[in-house]
Amino acid sequence: MSERLRLELPFPIPLSACFKDVSFKSRKPPFRTIHTRAPTSRYEAWQKKAERMIFLQTRGMVKNAEGILLPGKVGVTVRLVAPDERARDAGNCDKSVMDALVKNGVITDDSNRYVRDLKFAWRNEGLPCVVFITPLEVEA
Repeated sequence: MSERLRLELPFPIPLSACFKDVSFKSRKPPFRTIHTRAPTSRYEAWQKKAERMIFLQTRGMVKNAEGILLPGKVGVTVRLVAPDERARDAGNCDKSVMDALVKNGVITDDSNRYVRDLKFAWRNEGLPCVVFITPLEVEA
């Protein structure tokens, strides 16, 4: 696939709502309290909805041997329409969008090795989240 791919997703949740702090006691010596982060139920629900939407929009498309639809370097543009009038930070929405693209085999990885161009743009009306992924030529 050498042309731009367009995907519709639910409006992304902000990074602050993706993970929660959790603590638990280790079961083996030395017994200590372990602090870590875990996905929130809200983030898990968003991921499931995004997964279903991606599946429905990409079924029948050819993936490579590793199960990636657009392997290699890509450019990603995300267009957002806020669900209400509150001030929002588009940069806080990137985690959920990019993780969904990687988890569902749309792109190889969301690191700078693969995502060479990343843009977020606000729109006044339209769908909550539209993602355009463009395969990039090999850089000279």
